[in-house]
Amino acid sequence: MDKMDSNHDEAVIAQARIDDLDLDDEADAATWEARLVSLADQRVQHARSRLEGMGIIDHEGNLKQREIPADMLPESETSVVTG
Repeated sequence: MDKMDSNHDEAVIAQARIDDLDLDDEADAATWEARLVSLADQRVQHARSRLEGMGIIDHEGNLKQREIPADMLPESETSVVTG
């Protein structure tokens, strides 16, 4: 498994349980919302860490490079056709 594949390991990302809540109860609904916010934050942090690790963004979240590789430019003669 290469570096990119290991970073897609969903087991690393927590899940938000709902089976212990009654969403008709305001307190439980607030708990559910807090769990979703926490889950979203964890997933954003995981994605950001992955992008930093791949060298796509810096520690402030800025793109490190804005130029498109030559083989992706409209005038490129490369092709994805394989057969």
